[in-house]
Amino acid sequence: MKKMILLLTIVISIVACKKGDTGPAGPEGPTGAQGPQGPQGIAGNANVMQYTFGAVNLTGNFATLQLTTSLDTMNRSLWFVYLHYGVLDRWYAVPGNGPGGATMYRVSFGHANGKVSIYIDKAGAGDMFSQARVIRVYANQVTTGGRSATELPTEVDFNDYNAVKEYYHLPD
Repeated sequence: MKKMILLLTIVISIVACKKGDTGPAGPEGPTGAQGPQGPQGIAGNANVMQYTFGAVNLTGNFATLQLTTSLDTMNRSLWFVYLHYGVLDRWYAVPGNGPGGATMYRVSFGHANGKVSIYIDKAGAGDMFSQARVIRVYANQVTTGGRSATELPTEVDFNDYNAVKEYYHLPD
């Protein structure tokens, strides 16, 4: 009988309980310990831009790549041009020889109507390239009549697109 009364008391207590109103928030606890230092992020340069173009046919006289930018930006930037030859899955730096060394490519620049025109012309039969990439490195400082405030890194082969891509952490 004692067990029955105890069980009945527990059941009545559970059934009779109702949830009360939420009370006020307690005081804020003390600040926790400083967490560990996170990993070093990828080094980068906000002054480097990569532009990707589709197929470039250089079996004709020349090709033109255009980018919207100011004359000042054009003049204050280093421009690297690379052509991808899909047959060999290889990047070729311009100026330079194309696949098989049969054609020599060169590059020149002009500015009109808010755009820089990058002209690629050739000496030889020419090739059809699957895409082109232009990398622009804007100079923060320019020293008149002298060397730039920041020299090009010597550990990068600027004739090798993949080396430039890796150095500047550019996407594929």
